[in-house]
Amino acid sequence: MVQVERIAYKRIAAYTALVLATLATLYVTYRLNQVVLLFLLSIIVAAALRSPVLTLQRQRVPRSGAILLLYVLVLAVLSGLVYFLGQPLGAEVRQAGQRFPQIYDSLITRAQNSDQQWQQTIAGLLPRTQQIVSSIGERGPQVAYQVAGLTYGIFNVAISLLAILTLTFYWLVDEDRFVRLWLMLLPVQQRMVARNTWHDIEERVGTFVRSESVQFVLTLLVLWGGLNALGVPYPAVWALYGALVQLIPWVGVPLTLLPALPMLLTDLLPVVLGAIVLIIVTGVLMDRFVEPRLGVQGIVHPIVSVLALMMLGEAAGILGMLVALPLAAAVQSVLSQLVQVNTAPRASTHSVYSTQLQDLRARIVKLQTQMPTEPERNLAIEGMFRRVDALLDKTEDEVQGRATAPEQRRMAGKRELESRIPAIFARHRTR
Repeated sequence: MVQVERIAYKRIAAYTALVLATLATLYVTYRLNQVVLLFLLSIIVAAALRSPVLTLQRQRVPRSGAILLLYVLVLAVLSGLVYFLGQPLGAEVRQAGQRFPQIYDSLITRAQNSDQQWQQTIAGLLPRTQQIVSSIGERGPQVAYQVAGLTYGIFNVAISLLAILTLTFYWLVDEDRFVRLWLMLLPVQQRMVARNTWHDIEERVGTFVRSESVQFVLTLLVLWGGLNALGVPYPAVWALYGALVQLIPWVGVPLTLLPALPMLLTDLLPVVLGAIVLIIVTGVLMDRFVEPRLGVQGIVHPIVSVLALMMLGEAAGILGMLVALPLAAAVQSVLSQLVQVNTAPRASTHSVYSTQLQDLRARIVKLQTQMPTEPERNLAIEGMFRRVDALLDKTEDEVQGRATAPEQRRMAGKRELESRIPAIFARHRTR
């Protein structure tokens, strides 16, 4: 009885500690949400770069050198986009700032002179450009404070980007050690499932981020070149807007078409129709041809993506929206792993260990085919492989021993029962 009470108290204490640890983790995450989001972004970037890093390592490039080489490549692509798009983008924004007040006032005047009562009502409610400028002039200190806040925000983004790159570098260099460290916190029986789940999440998130990045760059270049060739007003702004919103599944193409609606009322009707066709064709090409070849179909359900964007965008702004889609891929991967574990037939411990040993032997055989050609290194590595084979043989013998012990006990009990059956029948006959 005392033993049962001790076990119950230990179980209650363990559950209490688990609940308190979960609540403490949630509280720290809430208080340090920006830090947690930066850490998540660094893991997401590391997942996207891990496969190219491994590819470069197979070409005899050191891991640190491979990471730095990929950093240079990514920064070169981003710098090229900023260099070629920055000047036309700035010119279009300045032009829009100069023309928008005139267009705005002309639309109000047209609505006031209209025969429709509802247009006159709306025009009466809207302020003129001069009124807006005068109200801004009256709130000069407040506007200056907002400009200073914008400058601080740009500086904060630069610091955050540097922190993400640094964390990503350390994570890629020592990821195996970090994974082993947090796997040690789990029971031995759950470590293999947790490791497989982690690798599946990393592969899915990395594939998703690489696919979305490639689609963003391709959509931006195609839309910018096509809209520029058609002579559409503000092609760089429209192309950047379209490349961003087309990352949202289902509603990306309709959102890209929104700027075309007011242009349909102007004299540029043929040009705008050509732009609409270009946007639709680009969206179809990305969804039907580019995305399947990048292996991203089915990783994230569109409804999950939209919900993640809405929730994290509301909670953490732009930084949350950057994390939303990869985090949705990770959540969907975890759920699929849980479903597979719960629906899979329960295997015995012996079969689980045997399967794991077979996987290890297959990985060792694959590694032996990639051995270096230098004789000195070959001798050392072959010795290590022989020691690993001996350890695997010893482990396999132990697993077989664990598996046969219950069977031996059952057979001994069966033989004892069979030996006692005649005595039981004889005792029954004497009664």
